[in-house]
Formats: sequence, C-alpha cells, structure tokens
Amino acid sequence: MVKKKRFHFIFLLVPFFCVCSSNIPDTHYYLIDYPIEPKSNKSEPVHKTILGVERFKANPLYKDERLVYRESQYEGKYYNYHRWITNPEELITNKVIEQLNASNLFEQVVAFPKYSHVDYVLHGIIKALEEWDEDDQWYAIVNIAFKLVDRKTNQIVWQNSIEKKNKVSKKNPPEVVKEINMGVKQCIEELQIILKSIH
Repeated sequence: MVKKKRFHFIFLLVPFFCVCSSNIPDTHYYLIDYPIEPKSNKSEPVHKTILGVERFKANPLYKDERLVYRESQYEGKYYNYHRWITNPEELITNKVIEQLNASNLFEQVVAFPKYSHVDYVLHGIIKALEEWDEDDQWYAIVNIAFKLVDRKTNQIVWQNSIEKKNKVSKKNPPEVVKEINMGVKQCIEELQIILKSIH
C-alpha cells in the first residue's frame, strides 16, 4: 500500500512541474558585435610598434554574464533572463583588439601575454556596463579605465577613464544592449585618438 501511495504522489507532481516549466521565460543572449571597417593594407601604421592587450578586468558588479541595471547609485540589479553570451571582460577585450587592429595605429595589436614580444601593453578595467534608469529616461552607460604601459621600462605612459552615456529609445533590454554597443565603440574611438598622439 505504501508503494502505491508513493507512485500516486509522483504522478500528481508530474503535471505540476510541466505547468511550472512552461512558464519559465526564454533566456536571451547578447553580444558586443558592432561592425568595424577593415584596415587598408596599403597605408603605413602610425606607430611602428606592437601593442599587447591584456585581458580586461571588471568591477565586481560587471563580472557576471547577466545584464546589469541600476535605479540608484547604491544598488545594482540583474536581469535573470537577459545575459551576455560570455563574460563582459572577454567580450570587450576582443573588441578592443579588433578595433585597434583595424585602426592602423600599430603594426599589430595582439593578446598579451599570449604574445609576449610587444612594445606596449594596454590594460583595462570595466567600471560600468549597464542600464541606468533616471526618472522616465533609460540610459546605457559604459565606463572603461585604460592604462598604457611601456613594456621595456614598465612605466605608465598614459592612463584615464573614458565614459559614454547614451539615451535608450525604447525601454527594453535589446535597446539597452544596442546603446551599450555604441558606447563601447565610442570609448575605443576616443582611445584611438589618444593613442594616435602618443609617441
């Protein structure tokens, strides 16, 4: 009799789990993947040096693959079903390498320390990569701290943070991601201008 009661209990639970699982929202995955113009092979690089890009780090709130949104300075929240395809540190590091390579500022831009024979090393910390809700307006905020180090002397050549704050036209995560992509692109473009002037 005990066994029969257990089986009846299990069969009663099966429809319950089926109903619950059907109500779970789909998980959406996002990329940092805006188009970049390829560099021309005909033109000489601005600096005849090799730049190494160390894997970027991120402040604790932005290490997670879930999208971050904030409504106040002192609280960060996550979207559980809206995520980056991989961690933001990897996504942004790869985009920095790709965009700087296409800029023709250096002979080559490579991952460091995978390739150790470099003249300069670029370090980065992701200080913000988020949706910011302010009154009735949403914004996408990107803030990256960059540091350029001379590989031979180990001296800091330049360091600063670059921040971009773009309005989001529609209040939904895909539109936030679109503007975050724009913010990352703008941060790297500003970095390019600075690196161009450094000798």
